[in-house]
Amino acid sequence: MGICCSKGEEDLEEEGFPWKHDVFFHQQLWSAGVSMHTKQGWKGANQDAMTTCQDFAGHKGQIFCGVFDGHGPLGREVARHVRDALPMKLSSSLTLKAEQDPSSNTDLDSSDKSDCTSSFSDTSDEKQLLSTWKNIFVKAFEDVDEELRKHSGIDCICSGTTAVTVVRQGDHLMVANLGDSRAVLCTRDSKDHPIPVQLTTDLKPDLPSEAERILSCKGRVFAMDDEPDVPRLWLPDQDAPGLAMARAFGDFCLKSHGLICTPEVYYRKLSEKDEFLVLATDGIWDVLSNKEVMRIVSSATDQSKAAKQIVERAVRAWRRKFPTSMVDDCAVVCLFLKPAAPSEESSGTGGAAPRDGKPQAESFTGSFRKALRGGEAEEGTTTVWKALEGVARVNSVVRLPRMGAVLSWRRRSASLEEDDDED
Repeated sequence: MGICCSKGEEDLEEEGFPWKHDVFFHQQLWSAGVSMHTKQGWKGANQDAMTTCQDFAGHKGQIFCGVFDGHGPLGREVARHVRDALPMKLSSSLTLKAEQDPSSNTDLDSSDKSDCTSSFSDTSDEKQLLSTWKNIFVKAFEDVDEELRKHSGIDCICSGTTAVTVVRQGDHLMVANLGDSRAVLCTRDSKDHPIPVQLTTDLKPDLPSEAERILSCKGRVFAMDDEPDVPRLWLPDQDAPGLAMARAFGDFCLKSHGLICTPEVYYRKLSEKDEFLVLATDGIWDVLSNKEVMRIVSSATDQSKAAKQIVERAVRAWRRKFPTSMVDDCAVVCLFLKPAAPSEESSGTGGAAPRDGKPQAESFTGSFRKALRGGEAEEGTTTVWKALEGVARVNSVVRLPRMGAVLSWRRRSASLEEDDDED
């Protein structure tokens, strides 16, 4: 099954992929342990998009989830294009790999079963397997970006999108991140207390490794006077477009100046202590901490509505913390690793399992990978780079009047809330 959600419009359909609001697919989503919700902000059309694909790449029980945060004049179109194209590209790449090299071990579950006397944690085997997956998924991201540039029909010169995606295959979790959306896992510590573990790094332009690459490509990184805490990526000779991230799909005016579409890919072997994963755009993380999001989900009486509760809390936090700022678009996917049965209230709404056992949409699947060098960063540790907590109350690209500089440059160059926790 493949289910794609963007904004809250019901029964919108486009060729190739059904677009349905998450309320309509409430029960179908929850059968996979997924809660999804998105809400338009105050800046115009909702530029956030999200997707969930069950039985991804043909592997029964495997699941792909993704959240995409568009920016720029055509950010909405870019986010939706990538949302639809990326899972299909990954699926076809995995199928092709299996056909070309049947002996290749890209099925993480089969690697667990292939030799009962050897552990999957064997370092050399794990590194080889994860390297294979990393290559597959990095190539898929880069292929989607190239197709976006050449064949999408969308002018992406100064529009783009972030992406944070996950594939769960049994007790293996693979995460790929591009930009400043985020993946946070809830697990339990040695005293059985729930703690958040941030699996991805917010890839901001002032992150040392990102800044080094940008500067070597003659891009510039600095913050504007009225936003001293928001470093941005600029063209060499124009104060534009001012992108608040160092990696993204699209934004081709910056691709020669340090912006890249290569994701960071991370791996985690799941344990009994791991409970759920939250993928969300920066509209959530700008106003809610990892720990706050974890508490919201953990306290949800109906887990299938956890994503909606996060979004509602974030909107209230925006209004309380930044009353003069426009609320950002918000999109959340919660993947429960041990989903509970749906409540009576939710089971009475609209539709349980697909009729006659038939799938609702085209099936995909995949499993994927890369090891986070050094491990995950837990909330509260003193060594965490400040980019982990993201940036507050800012647009990904500076407001449209500054875009005129980019458009004129293009003509000259053809190459181009309220917190309800009562602690």
